[in-house]
Amino acid sequence: MICNICPHNCNVDRQTKFGVCQAPTDFKIAHIQLHQWEEPCISGVSGSGAIFFSQCNLKCVYCQNHEISQGDYGKIISEQEFIKLCQKLKAQGAHNLNLVSPTCYSSLLIKILPEIKTRINLPIIWNSNAYEKPETIKQFNNLIDVYLPDLKYFDNSLGLKYSKIPNYFPLALNVIKEMVTQVGMPEINNNGLIKKGVLIRHLVLPEQINDSMNILKSIKENFGNQVWVSLMSQYYPAFKSVNYPEINRTLSQDEYNEIRNYYESLNFAGGYFQELDSADNEYTPNFQIKTIE
Repeated sequence: MICNICPHNCNVDRQTKFGVCQAPTDFKIAHIQLHQWEEPCISGVSGSGAIFFSQCNLKCVYCQNHEISQGDYGKIISEQEFIKLCQKLKAQGAHNLNLVSPTCYSSLLIKILPEIKTRINLPIIWNSNAYEKPETIKQFNNLIDVYLPDLKYFDNSLGLKYSKIPNYFPLALNVIKEMVTQVGMPEINNNGLIKKGVLIRHLVLPEQINDSMNILKSIKENFGNQVWVSLMSQYYPAFKSVNYPEINRTLSQDEYNEIRNYYESLNFAGGYFQELDSADNEYTPNFQIKTIE
């Protein structure tokens, strides 16, 4: 399989050579769980059926899941084993199927999601970093119910510095436009759970409040105030953050107040903001390969 599914355009055969993401040809899964720490409309009471894929096409220096995104953690499984994992999560009471960092496995997912949708009859969530191609996302039309992109940077130099990717913002914005075209704004059922739509996330970094403001402003300019935005303050220094003094800390109270006030001033139709005490590794899944059976 010659892989050009994301903007890196590695043009490599993943059977013989890894691309930037280091993902193999087959599914590589790090963890599954009923995830309680997503947004309320996703986790609900029972939890979101989260499948954490190994590897990632970003190289974020502060990644809180770096063991699986940039390490060798995970287990290779077949397509049929993957389908069984989805069924297992439904049997455990999952409100939805939450595909976490699925971009590297787009080609495999396009093939089997029709069968999965038939078997589990749950909303399927695409939980990604938005560094993707619109033409790849277009192939998921009628397969994905909810898109949960994390719009990370407005200033492309920050994307290059902290995630080793060029030209991030225009690429991610075009991808989110395609997502909105497919599924529109969030639709919530009588139990308060999302059944369809786009919910845009943004993680606020220390010393980058202006960039976060530009992100929020651009979201409103491009999608109007009917869009839902989840403003995340859960950042804490992890992985290689120690090498970047400006982000080697959590948000200050002043930074938090400033960005929260700006977020509220934009009057988005729906969404969430995290409290400052969310910056704790308690909310990061404890990855245990033994959970995959």
